[in-house]
Amino acid sequence: MQNRTPVGIRESVTAPAPMKALGGFGLDKIFLILVLLYLLVPLGATLVFGLSNGALTTYLNIFNDHDFTQTLLVSLALALASTILAIVLVTPTAYWVQLRLPQARPLLDFLSLVPFAVPAILMGLGLVEVYTAPNPITSILSLGLVPLLSNPPFTIANTHPLLVCAYVIISLPFVYRPIDNNLRAINTRVLTEAAYSLGGGWWKTFLSVILPNIWPGVISAALLTFSTAMGEFTLASLFSIYTFPIYLNQVGQADAHKAASLAILSFIFTLICVLGIILLVRRQPGQKGEVEIAAAK
Repeated sequence: MQNRTPVGIRESVTAPAPMKALGGFGLDKIFLILVLLYLLVPLGATLVFGLSNGALTTYLNIFNDHDFTQTLLVSLALALASTILAIVLVTPTAYWVQLRLPQARPLLDFLSLVPFAVPAILMGLGLVEVYTAPNPITSILSLGLVPLLSNPPFTIANTHPLLVCAYVIISLPFVYRPIDNNLRAINTRVLTEAAYSLGGGWWKTFLSVILPNIWPGVISAALLTFSTAMGEFTLASLFSIYTFPIYLNQVGQADAHKAASLAILSFIFTLICVLGIILLVRRQPGQKGEVEIAAAK
């Protein structure tokens, strides 16, 4: 017996009529325009103010200033070193905890929130005090490492390596969260066991299977760490290291027009870095689905 459903009813069940498009601007477009105005109007006003004193003269003075090149290179080196160190330390640790020590995840969550609770000025003063005049308690807790690094020839107080370590600490929340979220989004245990069954070791599995799957999270963490280190002022000032934010602050106190032009240059440089990272992500092959299918097979 054939099931004869009226054509009108069958079409209404199988192919529902599309919703009518809303005419004019929707709320999403209005909010997008407001956000763009909120971001672009201050930049435009800063650009106009910086150029009001003569564009050619202002930018020639900036590029001819030795401190501009020196501080920019120092900040770039510190930001790059902090980004590499943070990614190298956090990514394998988060993967190991996700795979072998899930009981330690609350501890990592707590440690990743500590930099939000401790002000940068307090941490900077603590690092300077510890590595300048270590006390017996810090000597015992560090197993003798702090006294070794506080005396010649390994004195690291107010040095670039200590500042890099401080940058890694304050950027820990921005590094751990994107990587941990990506590790939770994939089948970490299934992918690892599949790689082990094919003869892959821990590092080979991590580098060839896990890392390509969490690459967007790693890139996001690197971008946030780089931006944080490039714009950090308090720690560099306490460590007496002449970086680009300190140079920008000094210029702003002496010449407001030059400081406005420097702010625009800093924004353009950051934008170029962001676009470069986006292009880097898009150039990566889409291995996530392929690896998961291969692991499932």
